[in-house]
Amino acid sequence: MSMNKSLVLLVLFFFISSMLRATEVKFNAPEYTGNSFSFYIIPNFLTEKQEIVGEGTVDENGVLSCELNITSETTVYSEFDTYIGWFVATPDETIELALPPKAPKKSSNPFFRPKIIHFGVKNSSPDNTNFLIVNFTRQYNLKMSQNMQQIFYRRSLETAEVVIGELQEMFPVTENEYFENFKRYKFASVKYTALIQDPTQVMEEFFIEQPILYTQPEYSELFGKLFPKYLQYATQQVNGQKISVMLNSGAYEQLLDWMTLDKLFDTSLAESIILKGVKPLFYSKRFNTVGLFNILQKITETSEVAIHQTTATEIFNELARTMYGAIAPELDLIDIDGNFVGWEDFEGKYVYLCFTRTDNEKFLPHKELMKAFQLKYAEDLAIVVVLEDDNIDDNAGILYTDDFEWTVLRGMTRSEVYDAFNIRILPTYFLIDPQGRMAGSQAPWPDENFEMQFANILKATK
Repeated sequence: MSMNKSLVLLVLFFFISSMLRATEVKFNAPEYTGNSFSFYIIPNFLTEKQEIVGEGTVDENGVLSCELNITSETTVYSEFDTYIGWFVATPDETIELALPPKAPKKSSNPFFRPKIIHFGVKNSSPDNTNFLIVNFTRQYNLKMSQNMQQIFYRRSLETAEVVIGELQEMFPVTENEYFENFKRYKFASVKYTALIQDPTQVMEEFFIEQPILYTQPEYSELFGKLFPKYLQYATQQVNGQKISVMLNSGAYEQLLDWMTLDKLFDTSLAESIILKGVKPLFYSKRFNTVGLFNILQKITETSEVAIHQTTATEIFNELARTMYGAIAPELDLIDIDGNFVGWEDFEGKYVYLCFTRTDNEKFLPHKELMKAFQLKYAEDLAIVVVLEDDNIDDNAGILYTDDFEWTVLRGMTRSEVYDAFNIRILPTYFLIDPQGRMAGSQAPWPDENFEMQFANILKATK
């Protein structure tokens, strides 16, 4: 290429670049002065991992302005105080948000769930996606409220279809792809409400042979109602034993054949259902974890959908963190006396680790059993309880011990510990060996067969 042509292309590149503006989000809210905000997207609902696309701090004048790194129209979220706010952003635009009144978070519970709200967007045009969504949602909520008795309680599909028809008339088809997908899966949700006892028709109409919308919240919300425990429930139906055998043996090809040939799911949907359902299967403790890992590995190796390959790998790595033989995640929490506690404090001992709350009705009966374990195996076993109570001091009576030792840690000081151990339900137990390795993906509860399992472990290692 000649020097002149190269120069022309370079000039053209800089000219085009100068014409493009980054997406900017801003707001003016003096009550948030000094607060930092992170804006993120969820590019794949199968993992729900957040990807930061912009960050900023509210200045002394109450103003925040930052650029968003996005390449297509997508949903953007930000968490603050007691809210998760969301809005739809498009490349090359400026968005001015209207924040709700400040409402400081009062709970330190790591499982606290903020309220999800749609950010107000100032000065938006009538064809702006946010403007369209706000108007549609207002009418949708009104009609669902007026017809909930018929649709939900009387399971009237006819009423559901009438509501959908009225909304379609009020909001005719546009060229806005995001808004059309938003409406489509809102309509699907109306039908699902009427057909919740047998949603087969909803699956056939809105999911089978339909594009998988990895970033569309309404799609992912309905998918989350239909499919995460689809395989688990299938094992409990007539002839469910064969599904259990496939899952426990890691027979991915047979499982895929059953889903595509018998249930008529296309391959990409079948893979999505498996990927979304692996964690519930894993945490149910009813299935062979080696078989589940084999299935994930097969998807990584054979899927023709790149996002499924990476998803299978991410889920595999996440679950493997607490598998037998893996190095236990860091602890480093504060105990009830204000001291930092880590694995080094239990050197030479197994640690029976419990994540719970003191008011958990399933945990309370476990205390006396754990006391018996600690007294019987004092030389080899330490009991550690991680609590997520907002105020542990109020529950001192439950935690008090005068005739045995256990370590009580304040879990709410570091919520990332819950993520590291993949905590989904309370209580959850683990057994850590003296070398700091996981002695199982999860340990049995005290009222299950923990003592027998632990006694066998000691017998085999001494």
